[in-house]
Amino acid sequence: MTIKSSPENRSYSHAKGRKWRIAVRGSAALSVLVLVVTGVQSGIADELVIEPSQDAFICDCMPSTTNPMLGAQYLAQGRYSACHNRTFIQWDLSSIPEGSTIEEVEFRIYCSAFYGSVSGQMAYYRVTETWSETTVTYNNMPSYTTEGALFTSNWPSSASWHSILITDFVIDWFDGTTDNYGLMCHSQGCTGTCDCAFYSSNVGNPAYRPRLVITYTPGTALEATTWADVKVN
Repeated sequence: MTIKSSPENRSYSHAKGRKWRIAVRGSAALSVLVLVVTGVQSGIADELVIEPSQDAFICDCMPSTTNPMLGAQYLAQGRYSACHNRTFIQWDLSSIPEGSTIEEVEFRIYCSAFYGSVSGQMAYYRVTETWSETTVTYNNMPSYTTEGALFTSNWPSSASWHSILITDFVIDWFDGTTDNYGLMCHSQGCTGTCDCAFYSSNVGNPAYRPRLVITYTPGTALEATTWADVKVN
């Protein structure tokens, strides 16, 4: 007697094309079950918005202070007079479904005020060691790498959103190519005051908090079907 069964669908990760052979003992003779896994790809992109897990800014003119002058509800990036401000920001990516394909990632941050006149570029570097938003200062700031750095001359105006695509950074963090310690947001080539005060993740109104907008395609949904050949004595 041959029995073909189709149990309820179950989800498996990274299992497409794999077969399992399972020995079953019972009143019948020894039998073998073969589990065949086939893939079903939804092909529909989804969007996820993630706020920072931590953020802070530092200034070389106040090298032992975290979030100098402006306080924890603000971040700063650029040059103010002879001082240079840098923002550190990090995200927890664990809410992205496992096995997803990341299509695009936009970093959005709200500029509360712009000071001076536009010159130079905004610069974004990958941080390479741990840091804490409560203790980071210019004196103890984490290391970073210039590899893959991003630059833009598109400085925001006051009371506007600033955005930049950081897709490659996030893909590398998500797939484990590089460790996720977040970004350092800096500037280069500014000839005078050219500085942005951004709202941080601590600002009271959540509508103005920094965010990643992640467009991704969910991973393959895998369906399992079993066949059992049973020989009866």
